[in-house]
Amino acid sequence: MENVNGRGRIRTTYEYIGDDYYFIADRDAVHAARKRLAALCAAGWAAFIGALLPVSAAARSLYVILPFVVASWPLALLTGLTASLCFVHEPLEHRHADRLENRFPACAAIVMILCAVSLAGEGVNLVLKAPLPAGDLVFSACAAILFASALCIKRLHPRLLCRAK
Repeated sequence: MENVNGRGRIRTTYEYIGDDYYFIADRDAVHAARKRLAALCAAGWAAFIGALLPVSAAARSLYVILPFVVASWPLALLTGLTASLCFVHEPLEHRHADRLENRFPACAAIVMILCAVSLAGEGVNLVLKAPLPAGDLVFSACAAILFASALCIKRLHPRLLCRAK
């Protein structure tokens, strides 16, 4: 719809005409899932940053650090989805329901895969470079925490499913 404002400029506004989407789970379960998602994303970012802080052989091995750093992109998408989930309320638009349905589990799975590849590379480092610095233990623990937080995020997905009404 186009309107003319007080200055004589044309303003275009949009009206959503699609179906309304509602969460399948009850309101309390969705609210609890939102809180858990926020906490898990914060734990994931803390683990990501904590893994990069100490001096480690993992940071010097491209096959270890590259998948771990790439995992920050889907983690950022998960964080954005979680933030948008905190600000949208029912009824949801189709785009929000679609993102929760498709992008959410895919991003969590990608983070888990990339962390697993990074931990496997750290295992290769352990075999090839026997005396590893203490920072590698911190890196491995943080990568495992990031993997676990992505797994928990993926397991929360069924509580956030939406259906059209």
